[in-house]
Amino acid sequence: MPEDQFLTPQVLGGPAVDLANCAREPIHIPGSVQSHGAVLVLSLPDLRVLQASANTAGQLGLAAERLLGQTLSSHLTRESLAMLRKIAALNDRPHTFAVTLLQGHTFDATAHVSQGVLVLELEAPLSPEVAADIYRSTQQALLDLEAAHDVPALCAMAATQVRALTGFDRVMIYRFAEDDSGEVIAEARRADLHAYLGHRFPESDIPRQARALYLKNMLRLTADVNATVSPLVPPLNPLTRTPLDMSQMVLRSTSPMHVQYLKNMGVASSLSVSIVQDGRLWGLISCHHTSARFIPQQVRASCEFLGRVLAMQLKAKRDAETFRFRESLKQRHQQILNAMMAGPLPLDAVRRPELDLAGFMRSGGVAVRLGGQGAALGETPGATELAQLLAWLRTQDQTTFHTASLGALFPGALAYADKGSGLLGVSVSGPWEEYLLWFRPEIPQTVTWGGNPDKPVQVSRDGQAQLTPRASFDAYVQQVQHTSLPWHPGEIAEAESLRDALVETTSARLAALQHLHDQLQRAHDALAQSNAELQHRNDELAQFAYVASHDLQEPLRILGAYSDILRHRYQGELDERAQMYLRHIGEQVFRARQLVRDVLTLSSITGQPPLTDLDLNKLWQDLYPALPWPQGAQVECGDLPHVHANVAQVQQLLTNLFGNAIKFRSDRPLHVTFTGEQRGRWVHLALRDNGVGIAPEHAEQVFVMFQRLQNRTEQLSGNGIGLAVCKKVIERHGGHIWIEGQVGVGTTVHFTLPALPDQGAH
Repeated sequence: MPEDQFLTPQVLGGPAVDLANCAREPIHIPGSVQSHGAVLVLSLPDLRVLQASANTAGQLGLAAERLLGQTLSSHLTRESLAMLRKIAALNDRPHTFAVTLLQGHTFDATAHVSQGVLVLELEAPLSPEVAADIYRSTQQALLDLEAAHDVPALCAMAATQVRALTGFDRVMIYRFAEDDSGEVIAEARRADLHAYLGHRFPESDIPRQARALYLKNMLRLTADVNATVSPLVPPLNPLTRTPLDMSQMVLRSTSPMHVQYLKNMGVASSLSVSIVQDGRLWGLISCHHTSARFIPQQVRASCEFLGRVLAMQLKAKRDAETFRFRESLKQRHQQILNAMMAGPLPLDAVRRPELDLAGFMRSGGVAVRLGGQGAALGETPGATELAQLLAWLRTQDQTTFHTASLGALFPGALAYADKGSGLLGVSVSGPWEEYLLWFRPEIPQTVTWGGNPDKPVQVSRDGQAQLTPRASFDAYVQQVQHTSLPWHPGEIAEAESLRDALVETTSARLAALQHLHDQLQRAHDALAQSNAELQHRNDELAQFAYVASHDLQEPLRILGAYSDILRHRYQGELDERAQMYLRHIGEQVFRARQLVRDVLTLSSITGQPPLTDLDLNKLWQDLYPALPWPQGAQVECGDLPHVHANVAQVQQLLTNLFGNAIKFRSDRPLHVTFTGEQRGRWVHLALRDNGVGIAPEHAEQVFVMFQRLQNRTEQLSGNGIGLAVCKKVIERHGGHIWIEGQVGVGTTVHFTLPALPDQGAH
């Protein structure tokens, strides 16, 4: 809110504050301070008193009128003056220290620079014995916070330790929701007090400008709601003729509205400590006492320190819990991603019942659009409703969206609350052109409020409505509709991770497949025109593949080398995410180089290859040592006949086939058998393994380029070209290749090659 929209402070003649204008209350410039301490406003650099709180006579023994215009060198020791000048030079956050008057009195002081002046706050000091006890109590509190095993236990321990440290009757951990309402999630209290644990409080209980100040000043104390505040003398800074900005002051007087709120609650003294995470006010440590209670500077400092530690521990424990949750989804995540990547159309995989894409996010239904096709699985809005929702999502300027109360944000969703009260969506491409949308049904909930949140107006005895803070804090139970179970942070992270994987791989894969389709279509058209033209284009394609392979390999090699250099040279300086990105770059460069090599191999198998008498036994003996056999592998090879074939192409054929047997092995020790026999003009060969196997319905699909039916993990990776190369080699020799297999049992690859001409004649 711009400052010129604030009211004039009441101490300067402004209007009384009530609920009609409290949103404009200038709580940062009240013009007065609490009576348990004194304030001096000093000019810089001479430290001359410009303003003083009216209670300095009682607190310091020096009347405000007498102090005005004087320099502090007339009243403070040399050491205190030196510290003030040092703080003035720093010109940053508030600093705490001790100030001693020339008369010998020592005060706890807080000083900071604001609007070009030095603000000095003075309070009664704490005895050394009590200070030592506070230090020990703070140490124990830190140990107990670190020992808490999860967020609820951490918050409960924080409330207990702050109450032990401060002596307040009640200490609550108060967490803000997305709508700025708050909920008490932990509480330590005097046994005879009413419990607020689990109660919610509306956003209006802590106005927006108050929440903004909680970010600037981590701690707020109201020592006595019944004490008279002490105004500044004079009310305005004589140099600037403006009120003093008290945003960072400890002694800043409390808003009259909040004072009345505390009185209505039966609270005489309060202390609030901000819990800030990622620059956002996550919640408060809120302390209440039924009588006036002054909290010394060192105790407040310990509370503020515990608040910062609590914020860090909350984030660490939430991150750890999110990590554990995501680990439980890791296998399902990989299965879904593998299925989407295995075929040319990811949507075909989405429809597979065993993947249960809706259940992956504990939702009732999921709507998906990928590769230009859409599908709805489970309970989802209708097509028209979905189109309206997507139109609204495009206005939100977000690529990830999640809410447990969609109807509150998009009223059109109320029509299908039984299906979509909760929404978790990620945009895969464009402004929600391709997407994943998970829906959760409405689950009516019971919410307990600390008083009726809808009745801020109190009626006086004469029947007139009075705008005052809520006077009733009795439990008020409300039935909440059109809400779903909230989305777990781990589910949100998993959705984003799945989206990122699809963005990185699916789009590129679909583009590559489309490009391949276009090339095949052009080749088909060329074939219809002329076989000669087709041969010419094939020659050009082979030449292009060779040139592309040669020209791409070098930049890819350099890119991989530089990623390794960056990852190792700056190890320890980059955060974990940056390291992950560099590893991912290296992996993708390796895959790209392998893909280029495989494409070159495939393109090189053209025309009729030169054939020769090929001794398969000798070829096998040369090939065996070069293969990456796993430990414990058993390989049996019978006496193989000679064939009439091309040596290089058959060597490539066997390398691919044995490589697949090694790559797609099961948990059992690998057992491979390679046999062959001549049958007339052909030699029939078979390679059997006991690996993961293949379903009979996929026996033909595996020979299609870029088809990968196995799990796509680090151990089982490839480019989907290997068997396509094998088929092309066999077809160039006039033979046949086929697969028999059973999932979990193993696979047998059969193929035929020409026998030697003189032997085949018999």
